[in-house]
Amino acid sequence: VPDAYIERWHGEDLSKLSPALRRCLHLRCASSKELHSWRKLQLCRLLQRRPFDTGSPAVQLACLTEKILNVRAHLLRHFRDQQKKKVLSIWLSRRHRVMKYLYRVDFNLYKYVCQQLRIKCVRFAIPDSRDRQRAISPIAVDGDRCKFLIRQKLWKARFRPRQLKQVDGKVVRFTRHPMEQPSSAWNLPKEHRPSLSRAWPYGVREERLKGNYVIQNPTAAGLGYCPAPLFF
Repeated sequence: VPDAYIERWHGEDLSKLSPALRRCLHLRCASSKELHSWRKLQLCRLLQRRPFDTGSPAVQLACLTEKILNVRAHLLRHFRDQQKKKVLSIWLSRRHRVMKYLYRVDFNLYKYVCQQLRIKCVRFAIPDSRDRQRAISPIAVDGDRCKFLIRQKLWKARFRPRQLKQVDGKVVRFTRHPMEQPSSAWNLPKEHRPSLSRAWPYGVREERLKGNYVIQNPTAAGLGYCPAPLFF
């Protein structure tokens, strides 16, 4: 949590308040909604063209990206929330339109905004492919920023509560499991020891011995429904 205060407050504005009241207004005591508003305010200050600018394409792109990241973090915890899924699809299409407009109007500003927001700089001038694996996926634009969230979900799924049954058939559930942050080397290629197996190829491949194999990106675009024929 950054060393700042909620809303538009600064340390000089709250210098005359008591330390206890200043701690209450600090971001450490803020709710998730207040943190979300504070992050949007900082992005607006970074990309706005003039004071109180809330409608320029760069500011719209920043606010939509922050909203999308917030909703994706919510959906990783509550994956059955259908209303938020519809909201996410609306915001993704809206951000895609803003990105196309900014790319067409001011490419240098578009490249700078993508660099500041750490999202993929999509070149819309290149014709989109009809192959769904090579097509532009709006949800994969900020895939790099969601890697930690997806990795955290996979980490928790590995240590999820297991179902145990007693002799009489009653199910016993463990409700506590480790919630530590995964290490930085987790889900990265590692060197494997040579071993024998009954299945083909009867051992460990050379690329796995050297640690040069590929781990698939879960945020990459995959096969989807394509009503048009794949032949030009």
